[in-house]
Amino acid sequence: MEKVTADGRIKTLIENNVKLGHRALLTILGENARDQVMIIHHLVSKASGERPSVLWCHKKDSDVPRQSRKQLKKLEQRLKSGKCDISQENAFHIFLLSTSVRYCSLSDTQRVLGNTYGMCVIQDIEGLTPNTLCRVVETVSGGGVVIFLLPGMQSLRQLFSLTMDSHSRLKTYSHPKVTPLFNERFVLSLGWCRSCLILDDKLQLMSELPSLVGPVKSLAKSKLQEMESLQEQLQDLQKSLEDADKPLPQLVGCCKTLDQARALLKMIDVITEKGGRGLLSVTAGRGRGKSAALGLSVAAAVHFGLNNIFVTSPSPENLNTFFEFIFKGFDALGYEEQNDYEIIQSTNEEFNEAVVRVNIFREFRQTIQYVDPVDANKLGQCELLVIDEAAAIPLPQVKALIGNYSVFMASTINGYEGTGRSLSLKLLQQLRQQSSSAGATVVKSVDISSEMTSSRTLYEVTLEESIRYGSGDSVERWMHQLLCLDATSEVFQTSTCPPPQTCQLYYVNRDVLFSGHKESEDFLHQMMSLLVSSHYRNSPDDLQVLCDAPAHHLFVLLPPVVSGMTSLPPVLAVVQVCLEGGIPKSVSDGNKSRGERPSGDLVPWALALQYLDTSLTEQVSARVVRVAAHPDYQGMGYGSCAINLLSDYYSGKHISLEDKQDTGVGTDEEDKDSDTIVPHKSGKPLLSKLSERVPESIDYLSVSYGLTLPLLKFWCRAGYIPLYISQVANKVTGEHSCMMVKLMDSSDGESPLAKNEWVKNASQEFIRRFISLLGGPFSNLPSLLALKVIQSHSAMEEKEIRWKELKSMVSGHDLQRLEKYSNNLADRYLVTDLLPNIATLFFLNKFPSVHLSPVQSGLLVGLGLQTKTMDHVVSMLDITLESALGQFNRAIRRLLKTMTNIQESSLAQHLPAPVLPEFVPVDITLDQDLNQAAEDFERDQKKKEKLQEINSLIMGDVRKYKIQGDDKAWESVLEGGAGASVTIKSTKRTSKMTEKELENMLEAPTKKKKTKDGQGGKQVKDKKNKKFGKKR
Repeated sequence: MEKVTADGRIKTLIENNVKLGHRALLTILGENARDQVMIIHHLVSKASGERPSVLWCHKKDSDVPRQSRKQLKKLEQRLKSGKCDISQENAFHIFLLSTSVRYCSLSDTQRVLGNTYGMCVIQDIEGLTPNTLCRVVETVSGGGVVIFLLPGMQSLRQLFSLTMDSHSRLKTYSHPKVTPLFNERFVLSLGWCRSCLILDDKLQLMSELPSLVGPVKSLAKSKLQEMESLQEQLQDLQKSLEDADKPLPQLVGCCKTLDQARALLKMIDVITEKGGRGLLSVTAGRGRGKSAALGLSVAAAVHFGLNNIFVTSPSPENLNTFFEFIFKGFDALGYEEQNDYEIIQSTNEEFNEAVVRVNIFREFRQTIQYVDPVDANKLGQCELLVIDEAAAIPLPQVKALIGNYSVFMASTINGYEGTGRSLSLKLLQQLRQQSSSAGATVVKSVDISSEMTSSRTLYEVTLEESIRYGSGDSVERWMHQLLCLDATSEVFQTSTCPPPQTCQLYYVNRDVLFSGHKESEDFLHQMMSLLVSSHYRNSPDDLQVLCDAPAHHLFVLLPPVVSGMTSLPPVLAVVQVCLEGGIPKSVSDGNKSRGERPSGDLVPWALALQYLDTSLTEQVSARVVRVAAHPDYQGMGYGSCAINLLSDYYSGKHISLEDKQDTGVGTDEEDKDSDTIVPHKSGKPLLSKLSERVPESIDYLSVSYGLTLPLLKFWCRAGYIPLYISQVANKVTGEHSCMMVKLMDSSDGESPLAKNEWVKNASQEFIRRFISLLGGPFSNLPSLLALKVIQSHSAMEEKEIRWKELKSMVSGHDLQRLEKYSNNLADRYLVTDLLPNIATLFFLNKFPSVHLSPVQSGLLVGLGLQTKTMDHVVSMLDITLESALGQFNRAIRRLLKTMTNIQESSLAQHLPAPVLPEFVPVDITLDQDLNQAAEDFERDQKKKEKLQEINSLIMGDVRKYKIQGDDKAWESVLEGGAGASVTIKSTKRTSKMTEKELENMLEAPTKKKKTKDGQGGKQVKDKKNKKFGKKR
């Protein structure tokens, strides 16, 4: 290695950053770029007075300057024995021997979370992603250096056409060409960093970026005075606690910033509060000292006598800083290793001998134990739980970890974890709602005074002052500007609130958006602030997708443009769209036979695999990746307006025949022969009206999102129907992925369903599958959410079921049980076994004449399809038990009436038809008919009169048999009680009949009349027999 003379500005820059606690950013090009790391390390060591550790990031299986331990040990022995001279040939080996170097693959950078290094070397830049860049750069402490090695390049322009490894995930079959806009913006952003230098392999400054060519001035005294003022405030706080009880003065003395000291005091307050059920959340950017403050607070908890302290993190390696400050706190409190506590390290090679347990036995046995985030069931005896890097842990696991004990959570809100917003947007919001009635306290870095008004209160602490590096760090500002990380901290404010119907949707030209101009950067930050603030799943990699993915397009909803405006109006909503599909069936069949599923084309592949029809990949879809409205205007209709305008655009309703439309080909004016790199000038505008651009030809719109009731209602209002819901919930959010589609209107007036019969078939199959799975994988869905999914397919027409099919599921005896329950003659448990079949038939629209209210339908879903208990369903529907029972009974009555009608109509078909009398016309007139009827009436009257005469002759006057007695006689007889017979003397008789005649008449039937021959009535009988004939 030949001797080189470094540019003097490198030394000045490093010395200034060491004094300020800032970091430097160096980019080294050339074949010998790797050898210059040793010289940069020497300059940093000389300026700081200590040898910094090095993090060396590389791709897997790449050529790294790693020497085996055996070779380094031999080299060390040779140097000690004097057999080897320190020469240029082995100088790099000696550097590796004398320096702490950790090698890390770019795909395993999550293992370095929470660690701190003095230098970071990044080689194999083609394997770098924005997410990885954030992770490794933020591990560098103040005064350190971040080095990009580009050994195969002589100019930064070569990065413009460099194919990144991540580009393979952005390509699709229909869009195979990737334009690396992110690389160009990355190169231009290097000129935004005041602590950046572009060097060749001889450590000489290159002039490709004009803003970095100027001289590096020595540090001004004013900046040092600003740093000293912050340190004075911290020192004043530490002095004020010198007379306080142990452990406050000892632990606060270990703090590096004022924010960290205040956060530690709040943690100690929560630990010592009565009840021991405090909940504290620490949120901050990277390098603010969250892990260090947690470590010191655990040392305080040990001092206050907590026995069982548990700590969790994505990996034990992330807790190196946490345990380091626990031990620093122990040292400050007078604890000695081996005498007062012991350290147990992991034997797992993947954890790199990380600390997993600390046993304290100074006064009594105490334990600090690491647990995996999935082992929430092991926290039964926990008194304090510390969750470090909570944003990198799936949200359902974080919820499961929170129990009946004190909990400290720390997370990065605007960093690289990729799920940092899920903690702040979902979990913390739920905790705020739960503790709002108890008086939750939000603690900022400037004010931490609060009083706990409940046994379970949420405290929020925000750290703003950096501890890993000084405030105002240029590298931090550069990375936030490059990756729009500061978009999470504040959303731009706007005073305009126009009616949604007056707003317009515009197409965004990505070439201009990511060109690096100031106006484009301001507009980009507006868009990213909406996307980040409205969604909980964000990652810096999302920006690279927006830049480089060829199938993605951006639309913005803007208020009406007023004449005379000199700047762009504020963005009300952002829509990100991805074109998918267009894959031939032969290609899909080949991929399916090989068991492959290419990246991209999410919805077409999912539908093709779900419905076993690879021809569905031929359909072209425009998937709505994200739609984000301004946080202040959510729920006002701007998101729905943007989606409706997007649907109209792809339906061809915005095509203008007068204006000249953009065909997608533009001219970029750029002086490629110039040595300097500046933002290129484009001949296209940043925003285009929808009428100025020809839309892509698509078959349907689609969307994929985490299934929740508000989002499902939003998309159903826009005309989308669900065709796929994953049976496995997302590990991060605990939600099921849902895919919905909306057919495009046909230009020839033909019905969309008539042109796309596959949607109708898929809809019928989906609803049948979904209903059958509600008792299994979807049993945890809220009943109203499941009901909304079913009702989204309500347009599906079905014929009424026949009794032949119905009786196989609900028999005649079952109808009797339902009738008993509907008449309140039996309990609901008598019909519980019938509910799954009845609910399935109802929601499959087999009873089209039955209409149930939302509450009744929700009860039927929960009790019948999801087989939940009545108490569980009532709690989800938020109604009283009495109301639920009444609604359920009325629903059963309606269903029973319909099923009974089906049964009766079916049985009536098997009964013999009734024989109706035949009416023959009469051959007489009406008068003749009336005269004949009158004659018949007279004839009948004569017969009746004659019969009465005969009866009177035979019986006589029956009135003479009337019992005649007065009222007094009846009363005297009835006074003795009702008996079997009553005797009363008749006092009245006819005036013509004497008493003797009456007695003779009564005795007459008992006497026989004697004839002359003395045979009595025999002759009379014989005469009757002769007259009428003897009947036998």
